[in-house]
Amino acid sequence: MKEQVNLHKLETLFYFAAWSGGIFYGLYHLYLAGAYFEDYDDAFNDFIPGWSWVGRKQDTSDIEWSLWIPFMYQLIPWITVHLAFSQYLKWSECSSTIICCWYITISVGFLCHYAGGITMILLLIQPCIACLLTSFRSKKVAYVIHFATLGVIQLSPTLEIVIQDWLMLKENVYHMIVIAICWMQLRTISCSIDNITDYKHKNIMGFLKNFIQSTAYCLYLPTLFLGPFVLYSDFIKGIEGPFREWTFRRFTIFILNIIRFTFWIFFTELSTHFIYCNALQYHPEFVAQLNPWAFYAMGYAMGQYFLNKYVVFYGTCGEISRADNINAPPPPKCIGRIHLYSEMWKHFDRGLYQFLIRYIYVPIASMEIPLKKILASFISFGFVFLWHGVQLFIFTWSFLNFLGLTIEGIARSIRNTPGFMEWEEKRLTPKNVRRFHCLLASPLLALSAISNFYFFAGQDIGNIFMYRIFHDSPKAVGILLFLLYCCCQVSTEVKNYEIRRETKIELDDIEKRM
Repeated sequence: MKEQVNLHKLETLFYFAAWSGGIFYGLYHLYLAGAYFEDYDDAFNDFIPGWSWVGRKQDTSDIEWSLWIPFMYQLIPWITVHLAFSQYLKWSECSSTIICCWYITISVGFLCHYAGGITMILLLIQPCIACLLTSFRSKKVAYVIHFATLGVIQLSPTLEIVIQDWLMLKENVYHMIVIAICWMQLRTISCSIDNITDYKHKNIMGFLKNFIQSTAYCLYLPTLFLGPFVLYSDFIKGIEGPFREWTFRRFTIFILNIIRFTFWIFFTELSTHFIYCNALQYHPEFVAQLNPWAFYAMGYAMGQYFLNKYVVFYGTCGEISRADNINAPPPPKCIGRIHLYSEMWKHFDRGLYQFLIRYIYVPIASMEIPLKKILASFISFGFVFLWHGVQLFIFTWSFLNFLGLTIEGIARSIRNTPGFMEWEEKRLTPKNVRRFHCLLASPLLALSAISNFYFFAGQDIGNIFMYRIFHDSPKAVGILLFLLYCCCQVSTEVKNYEIRRETKIELDDIEKRM
């Protein structure tokens, strides 16, 4: 473990103040830019009157938030029944097969109620394919079939024709079913590959038990539509593990976490009365004319809004899963305290990160081939591109992320060479080494942010950010890079604090056991 380098408290405080102050000052300019929508002809219903006590219009142009929040409210009674009865079954020490049958029953019931019986049958095709692929006992065949299926889903109009045209589902129902199918594609890969590794189809009973478990995993209601992704192995541990008693402490933590995520719903809704970053995405001509403070603050606001959205959905659904003894990944960490590509991928969508590492990156990186790590990273982002949707802005986002991670990896390799380490030791003090690393990371952080703007707002807005970073005045770009440098220092300090806290907890545990 590398020695942590702590700066003087006043210097650290300055970085926190500068980074936070820059964010709030920029958001103030972005708030002022919202005057553009005061006399706006709202032909696309991007705004609603908003809360009466606020007295401002509310930006409701984000399709995901406007669909997912009402859908989550629809799920509440079903999730309540799901959790209550599954906990009763575990308390009664029922077998994992019975628990899985309950999971399938409640999910099938909701799907029939929400989208109809035919749509429910359509969704059962994926776990059936996963279980059949297990019988081949060939990971290569499984990968080929799964990737081909994903290609058909994303590249051909088949899914839209079947679900929307033939079944004539409403637009909002179609949207949620497509999301469920994409999530299920990850789950079918996870369960089929894991089941091939630990083959259990030795007789008809083994096949049936495995089929029931795989289907329950793919249809698991708390994470069926809104994530996060849970590994098949974690799901199996959860259903086969012992019942965890609902102590007062456990119940209190559960309720407080639900209150926390409910607060973020309220906070995000409130913020859309003042910061119109979502509606601005549909007005690239105006965005291109924003002053630097408002312009770059819009980028930060898009990222923060995106974070809040997934803290709410991953956090709430994950908390329900953990209450059900299924170890779902924790919600994303705040983007305002992460400055490295690798850390962002590791700590934002942790479930997707676990999937990519386990089923894409490691199998390729373990091969005896040249440049295997770069190839593994390239194919991982190729999968990300295919899974998220084959569109130009998704490709740009995926490619820039691959490029940024490659640059970061090369820089880390150079930093760890004996010659470079010797140069740093001779020329720089430990504190200056930390400052030097943050200085080098600042431009890469800018690239990381811009790559995500393509994902948040599309190709046009992303191109505007890419253009402005190279054509804004030296003063504007200099201030931006300085603030990003402060962000790197804040990120480093927070990470050091977390390491110290984890080390202390581990030492305390060791002392208790002695």
